[in-house]
Amino acid sequence: MKKNNLPMFNSELINAVENFSALMLPLSEKELDRKWTWKDHDEEGIRFAFFVTIQELRQLAVLLTSTRTPLTQAQHILGQYHKQYLGLQAVVIGVSKEVSERIPNDGEWAIRQAYAHILGAEFSFRTVIRYALERHRVAQWTPERIPKPEYPRLYGINESEYEFLMEGPLDAMLAYHHELHPSIIQEFSNITDQELDLPAAFWEETRFPIRHRLHRFEAHIIQHTVQIDKTLTAVSQTPSESKRLIRYLFSALAEVNAKMISSDNYPTSSSELAKNINLRVREIQSALEN
Repeated sequence: MKKNNLPMFNSELINAVENFSALMLPLSEKELDRKWTWKDHDEEGIRFAFFVTIQELRQLAVLLTSTRTPLTQAQHILGQYHKQYLGLQAVVIGVSKEVSERIPNDGEWAIRQAYAHILGAEFSFRTVIRYALERHRVAQWTPERIPKPEYPRLYGINESEYEFLMEGPLDAMLAYHHELHPSIIQEFSNITDQELDLPAAFWEETRFPIRHRLHRFEAHIIQHTVQIDKTLTAVSQTPSESKRLIRYLFSALAEVNAKMISSDNYPTSSSELAKNINLRVREIQSALEN
């Protein structure tokens, strides 16, 4: 399991949730029925660990809301984007290379192609916002489109590196996105309310404000998460009970992470929860071995 070192977020908690998910994902419904006890609950089996963990994450999110300074508008938008990003990860978790390359019907994208499109759009959206902010902050913005020579600098990779990534396997794109996503949140978390209403140039004739550009991250992921969901059904990959529950689990984690945007201090309760989840993983491993 890859260890996370994500800015602003509690990596210890994220790693604990991902370890829990990795353990639970391959379990059959029969295995979810195996004996596992939490306090007075001893009749619902290992699957009850999902509900306990989700509830604990929701409780932590409420605590964080009550103790941190209010989010700015940009931070709120980025939190919405982060929730959909983790929603997408919950859909593609466990998808094999072979499944990712199956074409559902003539003229339709395989999952790998759809994910490449998502990732490519993230590069574009970040570039448009980054360039607009750079120019506005030195009072040199013009309504002209971004000059082509600027793209390698704004993308952070050259053309050959970009093409290699886009043509590569799904797992390589997931790994790259895993690093790109939090860097986008960190970079744009300091956008002021006033800057959100400044214009930015992209391919359209309309010079939409930065606010619109920032919301596009979330909206675009929603669009193609639904596409990937439909593709998985079309290639006979109906989600298991565990995978369905992981979507709720990642949603609860995303809410916690969203409350931590631009917050330098993690409450001790978040680290305590990470330890509890790791202990839960060991308990379930033991239950599965017996």
